Amino acid sequence: MSVNPSPELKSLFQAALDEFEKKSGINLVQHQIFGKLMTCESVVSVVDVLHEQTKAFRDSRGDDHGKFMKWIKRIVDILHTLSTNDVLVEGVGLVCTSSLFW
Repeated sequence: MSVNPSPELKSLFQAALDEFEKKSGINLVQHQIFGKLMTCESVVSVVDVLHEQTKAFRDSRGDDHGKFMKWIKRIVDILHTLSTNDVLVEGVGLVCTSSLFW
């Protein structure tokens, strides 16, 4: 799923990764799942990787896992839309730039 996000979107994503690492102590880029996700070619393949990664959760939650995966798929769909829609990407860039002046 090759996507070339704008510099603003890359910056926001990097800031989110940095904040996650600061709060959790986990570097997601070095996590095994990152490599798997980088090779995904579609939203479906991303969801498949995440589905595989949630096996322990699935085993402990039973029927709730279907609802959980529904939410995961929605989130992946939204993130994909945000990262590939030029109008939205430009809007994010404008928000980033304007927030620097607050």
